[in-house]
Parts: sequence; structure tokens; C-alpha cells
Amino acid sequence: MTKKVKISLLSILAIVVILSGWGYFSLFGNPIKMNDAEEKVRAYLIQQKGYTPEEIIDTTGNYSFTSSEAPYGASVTFADDPNNKYHYIIFKDGHIEQYSYSGDNPKHLESPIR
Repeated sequence: MTKKVKISLLSILAIVVILSGWGYFSLFGNPIKMNDAEEKVRAYLIQQKGYTPEEIIDTTGNYSFTSSEAPYGASVTFADDPNNKYHYIIFKDGHIEQYSYSGDNPKHLESPIR
């Protein structure tokens, strides 16, 4: 193989890798930022809302590719309400808000729910 062919193949490979990474992060979000969102929402609930760590049994980071203002957030399950998931979003300015919930008869609603 000539030097030009090798350079061309490496260039094409680099472009494919970059586009694949960009496509993945655009659709599914950055896993590091989702982990960070989990920690921020957990800290928000403990420090600002007064929950204890034992009251929060699950926090799962999530990403919304349709929202440019608040793409990251987390879903939370509380120990006394295990059948419901509460969805929190983190705005770009750092503000955290409960966005919605899934399930029946929620116990941990914050207003306003959109």
C-alpha cells in the first residue's frame, strides 16, 4: 500500500469513529454526565428537600435529546413509595426541578408538575 492510500484509509476511519461517537452521544447522552446528574439530584433531595439517604432507594440518570435547556436529569424511587418514579430535570443554570412522575397515588409531589 502506498503512503497516500494509508493516509486516506486512516482519515476515513477517523471520520467514521468521530461521527459514530457524535451520533451515540446525541441519541443516548454522555454516561459521565448522566452519573453526575444522579449525584446532583440525590444531593438536591438530601440537602434542599430534607430526605435521608435511606429514603432514596434508587436514582437513575437520564438524557433527553429533545431538550436543549435541560437535557439531563434523573428518575428517583423512594423507599416509602416504591411503585412510583419521580423524574427530576437539571437546567443548564443548575436549577433542579421535579418534572413528572410515573405510577399511581404519588406521595412525593413538588409543585409545579408540568
